[in-house]
Amino acid sequence: MRSIKTKLFSLAMAVSMVLALAGCAMSTPSTVGSIGGIEIPAGIYLLAQYNSYNTAANAAELATGETASDVKAVLKATCTGTIGDEEVTATGSEYVAKLTDRAISYYAEVERRFTEMNGVLDDAATAEAADTADNLWSTNGDLYTANGISKTSLQTYLLNAQKAKALLKMTYGPDGTTPVAEDEYTDFVNNDCYYIEAVQFPLVDYSTYSMADDDQKAAIMATAESCMAELNTTATAETASNSALYTAAMTYVPQAMAAMGSSLDASQAVYYAASQLYTPDDLSSYGSDEYNNLTDPLDEAGLNHWTTINLGTTILVARKIDPFKTYTVDELNSMYDLLSSMKSTDIQSELYAAGAALEHNLNSSALNTYSASKIKKNV
Repeated sequence: MRSIKTKLFSLAMAVSMVLALAGCAMSTPSTVGSIGGIEIPAGIYLLAQYNSYNTAANAAELATGETASDVKAVLKATCTGTIGDEEVTATGSEYVAKLTDRAISYYAEVERRFTEMNGVLDDAATAEAADTADNLWSTNGDLYTANGISKTSLQTYLLNAQKAKALLKMTYGPDGTTPVAEDEYTDFVNNDCYYIEAVQFPLVDYSTYSMADDDQKAAIMATAESCMAELNTTATAETASNSALYTAAMTYVPQAMAAMGSSLDASQAVYYAASQLYTPDDLSSYGSDEYNNLTDPLDEAGLNHWTTINLGTTILVARKIDPFKTYTVDELNSMYDLLSSMKSTDIQSELYAAGAALEHNLNSSALNTYSASKIKKNV
């Protein structure tokens, strides 16, 4: 018979082993190391990796029957795409690793530079991050949780994005380290943007989601041409013609709707008239094909001349004007955030490059703990 002392020793050993095992099960690294002296929290790493996986899944060459939710298949597949300025072909696991490292390096540089420049987020930026986190969590909270991502991590990631936006102004804004000059704004608007006035005539009956037939299209085009003829009389000035534009919309858009069997009150027709500065990002959604070409017809008509443009689902009566005949640079900047249009790509490129150049002290053991192979796409 074993002595009481032996029994107590055995019991103590058993308890210590249970505690040790419990510690192993419960203990996971809180960070994956640091980049440029900035600690990378595990939740931030996991969120960056999860987002990177989704990008890789879209670039993966999957076999028949395999889907973006097949984590093993995606990580083994060949992925081809652009990461930064580099064309990359790699396995899914390598692709995810490259994207993740790029994302956390960017995160670190934003945090580092924001602190270095004594940045402070205003209440609106903080509230926007919180609201976005709430919305994302309400729809994907279970999936985030399954992947080890907390709501706090999500909000921290979104606050980092707000800091990047603030760095844009801190660098290129009026009080920034390298402010954009007025003549730069002027050149951008004149050479890269289009200020367009337009009345829109839908070719889709949105009450039934049916396209206009050939007879209806012909009737709508005839109405659009009548509208153009009126505007060529009432809106020939070089300045914005809001009053004439809205009057024309109130007269002709209800007629076009009637051609498709719909009715529209004249007071509602004003919403089919618009004046807008189209930046390069706006124009990028318009192609050069027959039914999606916005800029070529305007260039052909010339400045201040009205023309009709068939965009497939709508006909525009439109003209391009010089916005500086009506607005100042400051007014245009306040209405359209020209700074973001001009410099958001530049600041992002700077932050990515600087982040990549930072000293990386990542913990390989922690990275293995949070392997992409553990990603879950279904809960």
